[in-house]
Amino acid sequence: MQRDLTGLADTAVDVVVVGAGIYGALAAWEAARRGLAVALIDRGDFGGATSFNSLKTLHGGLRSLQSLNLAQMRLFIRERRAMARMAPHLVDPLPFCVPTYRHPTRNAVALRVALAITDAVGHDRNDGVDDDELRLPGGRVVSAAECLRLNPLVDAAGVTGGAVWHDYQMRQAERITVSAVRSAADAGARVANDVEALALTMRDGRVAGLDVRDRRTGTSFHIATRAVLNAAGPWAGALASTLTGGRSTAPALQLSRAMNLVVPRCTGTHACGGVVEGRYLFIVPWRDVSIVGTSHDPHDGDADAPHGTAAHAAALLRDAQTAFPRAGLTAGAVRLVHRGLLPMVSASGSSVALLKESAVADHARDGHPGLVSIFSVRYTTARHTAAAAVAQVSHYLGHTAPPAAAPARMTSAAFGSVRDLVADARRRDLDGTTADTRERLARAYGSHWTEVAALIAADQGVAAPLSAACPVTRAEVLHAARHECGASLGDVLLRRTGAGAAGHPGPEAVAAAADVLAQELGWDTARVARDTAAFNAVYPAV
Repeated sequence: MQRDLTGLADTAVDVVVVGAGIYGALAAWEAARRGLAVALIDRGDFGGATSFNSLKTLHGGLRSLQSLNLAQMRLFIRERRAMARMAPHLVDPLPFCVPTYRHPTRNAVALRVALAITDAVGHDRNDGVDDDELRLPGGRVVSAAECLRLNPLVDAAGVTGGAVWHDYQMRQAERITVSAVRSAADAGARVANDVEALALTMRDGRVAGLDVRDRRTGTSFHIATRAVLNAAGPWAGALASTLTGGRSTAPALQLSRAMNLVVPRCTGTHACGGVVEGRYLFIVPWRDVSIVGTSHDPHDGDADAPHGTAAHAAALLRDAQTAFPRAGLTAGAVRLVHRGLLPMVSASGSSVALLKESAVADHARDGHPGLVSIFSVRYTTARHTAAAAVAQVSHYLGHTAPPAAAPARMTSAAFGSVRDLVADARRRDLDGTTADTRERLARAYGSHWTEVAALIAADQGVAAPLSAACPVTRAEVLHAARHECGASLGDVLLRRTGAGAAGHPGPEAVAAAADVLAQELGWDTARVARDTAAFNAVYPAV
């Protein structure tokens, strides 16, 4: 996976996908699998915005029952299963437990019915999931005592029982996005981060090209293309307006602010649900931390306006303290604040109504045939919406190849089962590594872990961890820079290796990573200092 700007400028493509969050990455992969010539660009880094700032869960649509939307629930269940088939090494079953009360909708009978409907709608939830460890059991209602054992963070007063169900958790969501980008590249797509879309070129009333700028050098160039797929997440509306010269008739959706807090581990094996002001918050166990969320509030301004301030984080923390009085949550314990923007249709005070489903807009009606936009909402259904958008682009191009079979495994999942992958990695002979290190690499990189192993085999010195407290190796930093377009500490530590995704990895680890990048990318001391300061600014109280 190389950042080949010369190739982008010199080669005509069928479609440029703008935005390399999970929606754009999956769209580029889908388009390449259909036989289209594809370019994928992002003005920042792959998965660097809302896709990074998630609760790391893939939902089965239980909340769809509130509106009796069984079709939507069916979609969620199908797409949750698809991700387990596409990247089985990067997801795990995650049990949830919420308390029941003597309440019209949160009582044991109502939740028993809800779980039964969910299991019936998702009767095939495990079809095609080959790894036994990934097969999801049905939901169940438990006693009050069992609920408080599984979910000890809520106030016991009034608890009559509990509801338990399973979804999937993305162990390394950042690796899923990078793996989707890599899968697109392996299928022939040209990919580049830090490349910004500027303007469309129209010829004979049709899209003929896209002017872009390399944000690393400031150099502008042109990509010849017959179509553009706008997958810019919260920037999609503004980009559509820019590319159409203000003629976009796509709805100018307002944005909501979604936030999570990463805190020290306070949960056991189950994600815990608690009620505050009539809505559920969750504390989710993830790696060696817990994630609290998600809050949704109206966002003032455009997607570039500051969002997720200290005051907003404090408000979410207060809600979490109310919902989980036994969690011991304090402001000083917050390790990282997730800040993302999503499209909403309305807001009343702090109550937000999100766009129910992601939408695809064809800008032919705006006089720009060949421009298609995605307005994205949920991580779980990204593949479905991406495929719908690519189908629209393919139809416009007159592409006659049949749709790619779905879902396919990402190229990092070229193995039989996760169990076999891990067993093979543990018994490998690789000087400088332990069996536990090799297992961690296999679970993070899948079949591509052998690329990291090759770097270690060539130089045993890069097998060393970044610090005693951070097990990520120097080889992974080198791999991110050399093979995954990583060009900053944020790219590498947050969105490739995940070393900083659960909180600051420590000054020693940051310095070690900077040393590897300086040697590989030719940084001077001033660049190291700037990058270190920018990375540290991501975290509270650093």
